[in-house]
Amino acid sequence: MLSSAWIANLVLDLLLIVEGTGMPGVPFQPAFFAVAIFITQGEVPFVLCWIFASLANLLGNVLGYLIGNKLGEPFVLKVKFLRLEPGDIEDLRNLANKYGPWVVVISRWFGPIRTPTILLAGTLGMNLPVYTLFSSIGAFSWNFAWLWATWQGSKLLLTILGADASQNWLIAMLIGWGLAFASLTVVMGAWHRYKNNRDSSKENMNDNVDNRSEQHAK
Repeated sequence: MLSSAWIANLVLDLLLIVEGTGMPGVPFQPAFFAVAIFITQGEVPFVLCWIFASLANLLGNVLGYLIGNKLGEPFVLKVKFLRLEPGDIEDLRNLANKYGPWVVVISRWFGPIRTPTILLAGTLGMNLPVYTLFSSIGAFSWNFAWLWATWQGSKLLLTILGADASQNWLIAMLIGWGLAFASLTVVMGAWHRYKNNRDSSKENMNDNVDNRSEQHAK
């Protein structure tokens, strides 16, 4: 029978698979804190948890790649919460041309372009082996950062509180959900700000074109 520590790891890994497909808003942060508590208490090793989390996230990345590659740009453009337009895909294509497969690593750390990069990597001309290699760089580095940060945070938390396990768990979960909400707010805010700025630029450009057309007509 699995211990509570390994059940927490399993939950984290399942969440990271879903998150890895490009699905936004997955509340993985509390699960990271739960696993970090178990690491701090010596019930599971950090390195093994990191490897499992990274491989799970990488599996999600590959699944997202396959889904996007099969369904193509029309599918991605229809995903309403992304608010993508053909021009956004062209911008992503320009990034891919500029940075090559490193755009996959960059997107792992920059939420607004993460989902479209995962879903469109195949249609942008990146083959699966190359995508998998660079996704692994992003997944292993990103998961190391999250797990190490929550591990250090949990050690500090337990040192400061000096409370019993139930109180520690409650506070850890509250912090985790707080981080989940804050992360989602920041990512969605950055994405909508980018989209609104882009829409405003397009409107200004169209207004300038209309004004020039009127001047020429006069």
